[in-house]
Amino acid sequence: MSIRLEQARALLDAVAAAAQGQGMTVAAVVVDPGGWPVMQICMDNAFPASADAALAKARTAALYRRPSSDFSRRVKEGMPLAHLPHVVPLGGGVLLEQSGTMLGALGISGAREESETALAESLAEAFAGGAI
Repeated sequence: MSIRLEQARALLDAVAAAAQGQGMTVAAVVVDPGGWPVMQICMDNAFPASADAALAKARTAALYRRPSSDFSRRVKEGMPLAHLPHVVPLGGGVLLEQSGTMLGALGISGAREESETALAESLAEAFAGGAI
């Protein structure tokens, strides 16, 4: 089972609205459970590398079935991750689940790591609860 296009669109609309409300300019990507892009946005004036970073964070979460912030924390604790494929050790990538089923992942980039992570986590929680 995979996230539907309408769900991805609604989620990315929520990302843009929340980011704008917090004064952030970000790029965001929704991927399916295999890490393949479903939909992507890049807000006006977002940093050029944000789109690639958002995709990498979403793919990390999807392929390893855990938030990308787990890898960020591990690197900060001294764990080497250089040889794991498709791992970006930066917060902002989260799983998208509903009713205990993983439907995909969301990656957000373009702001401070803590802000990206908090935004992604709050939207993933709203998605899981059916609010998005």
